[in-house]
Amino acid sequence: MFQLKNRLRIALALAAAIMLLAGAVPLTGFGEKTVTSTESLEIVSSYPYTTTTKVKVNLRASRSTRSALLKHIPAGATITVNAVKGSWATVEYGKYSGYVKTDYIKLKEVKKIKVTPTPTPAPTLSPEEDAGGYQVLQKGDSGSAVTALQGALIELGFLTGTPDGKFGPGTEKAVIAFQQANDYPATGVMDANIQAFLFSDKPKNAKGEKTKVKTLSPVAGVSMQKGNTGEEVTALQNRLIELGYMKGPASGTYDTTTIGAIRSFQKKNGLKSNGTANAETREKLFADDALGYSATPTPKITATPAPTPTIAVPEVSLRSGDTGTDVKTVQKQLKKLGYYKGTIDGKYGKTTVNAVKAFQEANGLTADGVAGQATYALLFSENVLAKGTTPTPLPEGNQESSGTWTTMRRYDSGENVAQLQESLITLGFLSGPADGNYGEKTVAAVKAFQRANGLKVDGTAGAETQQLLFGGTAKSATVAATPTPTPKATATPAPEKTDTLKQGSKGTAVKELQQKLIKQGYLSGNADGVYGPKTVAAVKAFQKANNLKADGVAGAKTLSSLSGSPEATATPAPATTTASTTQVKTAGGIQYANWYDKVKAVARKYPYATVTDIGTGISWQVHIFSVGAHADYEPVTANDTAKMLKVFGGNTWNPRAVKVKFSDGSVYIGSTHSMPHDVQHIRDNNFEGHSCLHFPRTQAQVEAIGSYATKHQAVIDAAWAKIQ
Repeated sequence: MFQLKNRLRIALALAAAIMLLAGAVPLTGFGEKTVTSTESLEIVSSYPYTTTTKVKVNLRASRSTRSALLKHIPAGATITVNAVKGSWATVEYGKYSGYVKTDYIKLKEVKKIKVTPTPTPAPTLSPEEDAGGYQVLQKGDSGSAVTALQGALIELGFLTGTPDGKFGPGTEKAVIAFQQANDYPATGVMDANIQAFLFSDKPKNAKGEKTKVKTLSPVAGVSMQKGNTGEEVTALQNRLIELGYMKGPASGTYDTTTIGAIRSFQKKNGLKSNGTANAETREKLFADDALGYSATPTPKITATPAPTPTIAVPEVSLRSGDTGTDVKTVQKQLKKLGYYKGTIDGKYGKTTVNAVKAFQEANGLTADGVAGQATYALLFSENVLAKGTTPTPLPEGNQESSGTWTTMRRYDSGENVAQLQESLITLGFLSGPADGNYGEKTVAAVKAFQRANGLKVDGTAGAETQQLLFGGTAKSATVAATPTPTPKATATPAPEKTDTLKQGSKGTAVKELQQKLIKQGYLSGNADGVYGPKTVAAVKAFQKANNLKADGVAGAKTLSSLSGSPEATATPAPATTTASTTQVKTAGGIQYANWYDKVKAVARKYPYATVTDIGTGISWQVHIFSVGAHADYEPVTANDTAKMLKVFGGNTWNPRAVKVKFSDGSVYIGSTHSMPHDVQHIRDNNFEGHSCLHFPRTQAQVEAIGSYATKHQAVIDAAWAKIQ
């Protein structure tokens, strides 16, 4: 019997060995053994790559045969290999991801092949798809963006009635219903990403059917197509009627008649006659020199000097390692300005990076060596500074600004545009809100301002326009409308009260106001006695924190509250770790500041930042592309993604406290997660979507957003308590 058992053991061992050599799965009880293979491996240039399994193999949760078994992968199955470490491969199989032993799959040899193919251009997002063009909309907001949102919700069956441009309870209820139907958190707040989905994709309507909305997206640069509806379409039709290309009234729908009228307009004005109202067509249509239907084009004068060749400004960001025509364009312009001394070879190498950094530093930009839209805006503008030149000093009366005047024009966006709009609103040339998007209404307002103040009427906010607009001496819309004859005594406006200060005010009273704002943390810099845009913003922040009307005007109540007189709240709110006021706290070199009052503006101005996990000290680089109720960002490289995932242990919605260092050197406490979702711009960072950065907000603010915002706030406050 003993000999029989021994013979049985030997037979089983031999059978197992034969099966292993044949590529079979180990028998139960023999474990996951190593199989030596002498086959030649196919060569690939990088991870990930697809391959197949040799035999039935176990997918494990970690690099250990003792870890949890996730799935049995059958023999001959197709898998994706993301990495190989030792005798284990990180793979994906369908919706599963985990680790398998390398002996049981057909490995390939990863060898970097040196090739110089023409690079595939990064996909360019349309204005509708790009979340960066939208503003966050929530209860209490108003304007054209709300009108467009309401039109889309009515189309989809979530809202009834006619768009009125006011985000009230009914619109909020419709937004929540839309979010629930489309698997978004039901917050009632339309952030930038949800709006991009609404206007560019096929969201589900109230019946659960995927539908493409016809309402035109409210972002700048959108091309009108057949069937589009909305107030922008109505404005376009009214202009065509005014110029004689259509008969009224405007229908508000971009129909066949409108397409024909646009074709006629394009042909008359020297544009490509295709019937599509793109950005170029709409800009020309609303220009003062647009030719009407019956106008005769001015003949060309042969003696006119040849125009300066138009430079094709790159549309995508360029960085180290990029090649192609766009790189050559940047190199030529840098060389022309004296920053680049290398060869125009179309290769974005170290010399080009250093030249871009030098240019950015000289022109007041973030010196990161990446040529993005902000860099292009100056590099190819008339206000660009050549190497060795210094900025023109700003005129007296606008000491709150710094550097050169950056020309702003149609389709620009950002904080500078918002400040421009605020000034136009204050002077009565524009009705709010100041959304930071230089659209047709802003163009019209700038033209009206220029016309009223004797400037060249072109709708572009250049140096001369901004100097007068921010200088405090410009005529308001009311003053401009006053007839030139001497007015009757009854029409003379009452003198302004000495206790009311607003944009354009100057003197000792303004200086004292600024000193108080600086002392309480609402304003940075020096008190110069000039009530400019920064002072307006600081006053608004103070007013919001003290439950006053946030209009940026320092009236009796605001001045009284700021000075701590009996009109102010007698007992200040108790200090808590939640950002209950706009006052900034600092500890350990880190600032605890409210997102809406301070950090949001910094994130918009300095979109490249370093995020450091407070618990582990691990850092990664990010690019912020959208700011709303929080900041949306992407890790810049695959290495940055790897660092982030190492901190979180994978993809998760659970937040961790971080410190965020912006390129101006300021550091703020915040929180983030590692779950990729929705919009993606960077295609080679191994992060299929984007993540979110949250910063301190008041209790009321986080509660208005929802439970996930409250969760982030709790993580921030817990970390801040430890730092202190």
